[in-house]
Amino acid sequence: MSDETSTGSESAKGGAAVGAPTDGRPIELTSQELSSVERYRQLRQTSVLVILFTDIKGFTDLTERRGERYALELLKRHDELLVKAIEEDNGGLVVKHIGDSVMAVFSEPSTAVERALRIQERIRTFNAGNPDDEGLQVRIGLHMGQVAVENQTQLDLFGRHVNRASRVESLADAGQIYLTYPVLDSARGWLASGKAGSLAWKSHGNWVLKGIKEPVAIYEVVDTRFAGPRPPKSGRRKRAVPPVWAGIGILIAGAAIAFGAMQIRRTEVWFEKWPDIETLVDQKEKLVLDGDSTQERRKAITRLAPGKHLLRQDIHWQVKNFMMIEIKPGKNVVENKLQAAWLPDLEKRLDWEPDERSVSGHEEFSFPLYDAEGKRSDNAAVLDLSISGVENPADAKRMTFTLEWKVLLNGTTISDSSYVADIDTKSDETVRHEQVLYEDARMYWFLRFYATYTSLDAEIGAAHIEYKD
Repeated sequence: MSDETSTGSESAKGGAAVGAPTDGRPIELTSQELSSVERYRQLRQTSVLVILFTDIKGFTDLTERRGERYALELLKRHDELLVKAIEEDNGGLVVKHIGDSVMAVFSEPSTAVERALRIQERIRTFNAGNPDDEGLQVRIGLHMGQVAVENQTQLDLFGRHVNRASRVESLADAGQIYLTYPVLDSARGWLASGKAGSLAWKSHGNWVLKGIKEPVAIYEVVDTRFAGPRPPKSGRRKRAVPPVWAGIGILIAGAAIAFGAMQIRRTEVWFEKWPDIETLVDQKEKLVLDGDSTQERRKAITRLAPGKHLLRQDIHWQVKNFMMIEIKPGKNVVENKLQAAWLPDLEKRLDWEPDERSVSGHEEFSFPLYDAEGKRSDNAAVLDLSISGVENPADAKRMTFTLEWKVLLNGTTISDSSYVADIDTKSDETVRHEQVLYEDARMYWFLRFYATYTSLDAEIGAAHIEYKD
């Protein structure tokens, strides 16, 4: 996040952040949108969903060149085309529109890939039928993963897969469909004969995706009647280790593993009811378990020496799960007692009326933080936020909103200021604002708001520093 931008975030009351779009900002899903995903999942009787992301390449430039009215009309045609292609015959569910992007879910990988191909085919038809227009150039990303545990959609699981799907989409170019291996592996056999043998499946190797620690294998599906596969133009590819150095690395790693095994060969650790979410041990080493999350008890492959260890799961920009365990020589069984640690956040909305000209909120929070060495510190924050609106005496169509806020962290004021926004209440003009108020080594504090007509939705809060652009 820059010190001050105009991107903002339309956060609906009761929503939750579950991921990040291609520009790095969290995606806010309302409780209604989350409920629609859960109903769809239950209807299809699956705990696994395929998530599809799209966006229009060059939409911002098009808006600047042709004007907002032209761009919005093209976007309307785009939305109609994509929604129909996705939801025909109840194939998939459109969950959310995010500017020029669409987010959808599917229960079958083959259906998801088929609908992605259908979208690109219909866009080609649309462009051919409208030669005088700019034309639509859409890129698509697909990822699949388990999103439910014990018959309930889990926000943290869903958020991880949403984030990965959006990152995969960001690598694609106009007209392309990129996907991860789980989608490829499940869909390829079903679709092998569906397009008269014209489908090509291409591996583009491993790529480093923002916010994802391990490289991700990227694949492309393409109808060769119209184009050929193309590797990503941007991003960073993870190159293979040269054989000689790989051999040396294996020898060194083998020696280290053998030494470690000798030191703790009598210690084994089992984890009960452990979710399939990336877990870090002592802030640095990934916890690897055998089996899968459907098993009641799983043995740790990662060696855990006797002593205390901090377990951490990164859920999203404001939430981490933590748990301290103590390992003893012999057999250990670790029960899932992870605790969610939320960072402070306060949101208020003013829907201006003559008898309701202001709104304010006050919240106090206690929350833990852990440093790079796993040392815990307990923190306290106090947040105050107020919004007021007045009609502009010089122009009856305009209104002036004033935001005032104050943030205290551990008794010290870190931000105390105000912001004035002027808006036309008779048009669809919108004002978006986002800025960083304060930051340190572990988190940053932000203000963001969205205003339209006679309403303003504002939020102040903290986010983990690794999510800051």
